[in-house]
Amino acid sequence: MGRVNIAADSDLIKEIEKEAKVRGYTIYSLTNLALKAMLEMIKTGEDSTRLQDLVELYKVFKDLDVIPVTSWYIENLAKLAYEKDQKGFQSLCEGAGMQVASYLKSKASTLEELMLFYENVKSTLPIKDLKIRKLEGDDIELRLTGTGFSLESTFCASMVFKKIIESYGFTIVEIVPSPGGIIYVRARVNQP
Repeated sequence: MGRVNIAADSDLIKEIEKEAKVRGYTIYSLTNLALKAMLEMIKTGEDSTRLQDLVELYKVFKDLDVIPVTSWYIENLAKLAYEKDQKGFQSLCEGAGMQVASYLKSKASTLEELMLFYENVKSTLPIKDLKIRKLEGDDIELRLTGTGFSLESTFCASMVFKKIIESYGFTIVEIVPSPGGIIYVRARVNQP
């Protein structure tokens, strides 16, 4: 198989050479792996920038010890748990929210930084849309779409979202989960 020269940023090449040496790889093997992954993305019709988004999401999944399961499984598990013990279900959802909120605060210390972080991974998430709008005074409105199908799973997602918003110094004034994965939140900045 022939070899071809490929142009790349010199700082990037230096970093690749350093990592290859530390991990016992050759530059040839690393570039082939990277190019093969990019080719697979392009062949499936994806935007090539999505590969970086997937790397960012992989880091989040690894840090949070996320286990990928189907949405069908989560939907049914949420319904069963809610039917069995509503308060216990809410407590579990809030606990998950506190874990996610703590992690996100370590990555983004402000709501603005969180939105930038979200922009880097949103193409790989099931969340369809997140809108934030400033209201009168210290209030904001948030609309999150694509958090589940059933009321039970959307309710759980709203408890997670609530803990995230609270960790950024807001008090929840109103939160409304709707079947179909739509969450409406009105929040107020906490006064010092």
